[in-house]
Amino acid sequence: MSTQKNALVLGTGAVGKSVAEMLLTFGRGNYRVTIADRNPEQLATVERDLKARFPKAQVASKVCDATNAASVRDALRGHDYVICMLPFNFVEGIAAAANELGVHYFDVTEDVETTNKVRDIASKGQAKVALVPQCGLAPGYIAIAANSVARQLDSIHTLTLRVGALSQYPTNALKYNMTWSTAGVVNEYCEPCNVMLDGKPVEVPALEGLERFSFAGVDYEAFYTSGGVGSLIETLQTDKMLSPHANVAYKTIRYPGHRDLMKFLIDDLRLGIEHAAPGKDGIAFDRQLLVKMLDHGIPRTLQDVVVIFVNAIGVKDGMLRQVNFQRAIKAHTLFGRVWPAIESTTAAGVCAMVDMHRQGTLPRSTGFIKQEDVSLRAFNNTVFGMVYEGIEGVEKALA
Repeated sequence: MSTQKNALVLGTGAVGKSVAEMLLTFGRGNYRVTIADRNPEQLATVERDLKARFPKAQVASKVCDATNAASVRDALRGHDYVICMLPFNFVEGIAAAANELGVHYFDVTEDVETTNKVRDIASKGQAKVALVPQCGLAPGYIAIAANSVARQLDSIHTLTLRVGALSQYPTNALKYNMTWSTAGVVNEYCEPCNVMLDGKPVEVPALEGLERFSFAGVDYEAFYTSGGVGSLIETLQTDKMLSPHANVAYKTIRYPGHRDLMKFLIDDLRLGIEHAAPGKDGIAFDRQLLVKMLDHGIPRTLQDVVVIFVNAIGVKDGMLRQVNFQRAIKAHTLFGRVWPAIESTTAAGVCAMVDMHRQGTLPRSTGFIKQEDVSLRAFNNTVFGMVYEGIEGVEKALA
């Protein structure tokens, strides 16, 4: 019996396209892929490119407006999986529709409120399918890696997760280039952050908790941002892995000076307001304006690097110990094009989870599945895990 599955990739931005391409290339013929987007011109361009570069690949397209429930339901029908690659503010309701139609649901959102709504489907006993949000890099892979680090200790005093998608060659004052969703970056800089301080789960403002460190001879800073920790704190609490005064947090990595400039824009210029009323000139000084400003003035780059750094301090066999985990994944040429590191790592995160479900190696086939439910070993055993462990060997392994 064929194990080939029908996968719908909803959203054909840069990373959405990469997800489709990765399923078609890394997937060893196990996926028929339909790409969907509300922009028919962009959709046609992506479909043309995929078919030209991979003539034997099974790929189709579907115009779908994510703000229209009937359009979403129509696109979902006939698929085994939906991989939602839309901006966080368009995701709401798609998991519920997928669940109702029997389509397993995966997304890469960092938005906590959106994830909680997905989780509510399972908590109410209504889950008919796998509901697997936050499958990208952060949240996503970082929770899998951090959980692996944490399990090397008997009791955790401090666990810090750090991830940065950075330009390899920054030249502007922000020391930053846009490598993924600008709206997603602004959202994680503005929303409150779930952390554990002195043994208590609390919310703290984004951009706080500033620290500086060096990695492979490069200086970095890191600070709290929203969403990256996922459900890991709750899981470690449930498993009684945390000491009474434990500190657990997720931080975003940037080059020194970036955080102060963003704090000036978001706090001092009050551009972090979500829905500000327009002034007499019709301009609303809010997050949407900030997104437009960054898109206007900050160039994008394909020459990026994803830096991952986790450290845990705790007790093992009665002794205080420290365990570290680090990775640095650079942009790389695969299958005739440059894959920015943020694209390859995010796409690999969600594709690995889909592929483990196809193979029956996820902890369960239905219900809400947390990232840390999956072991790092199981993740790395997928072909998609090679992106993190040896991206330069991917093409040879798939040949």
